[in-house]
Amino acid sequence: MAKKNWMNEILGGQILLNSGILQHTRYVLYIFFLVIVYISINFGMERSLLIERKNHRELKHLKADYTSKSAKLQYQSKREEVEKRLTSLNSTLKAPVNPPERVIIGD
Repeated sequence: MAKKNWMNEILGGQILLNSGILQHTRYVLYIFFLVIVYISINFGMERSLLIERKNHRELKHLKADYTSKSAKLQYQSKREEVEKRLTSLNSTLKAPVNPPERVIIGD
């Protein structure tokens, strides 16, 4: 019977009147406000962390893309590759036969 009486007090709201919690409504509302602020800050942090992770993945992808394009450009700028491209475009340019000479100006 005591268990049933205790349940009736909780479900009926009598426990609020008997415990004096209604006297501390300002404090309870303040705690409730702090909980709401904590939850909203937590959601904001989660959102910013998701954005940071997305940006980090994008940065990794862009770095890999830059590296591959840089390697391809270095390969294409080799002398042999430039000569192959010139011959495929029917160019009349030829590679120099003699090495460059050093010009000395002065006494």
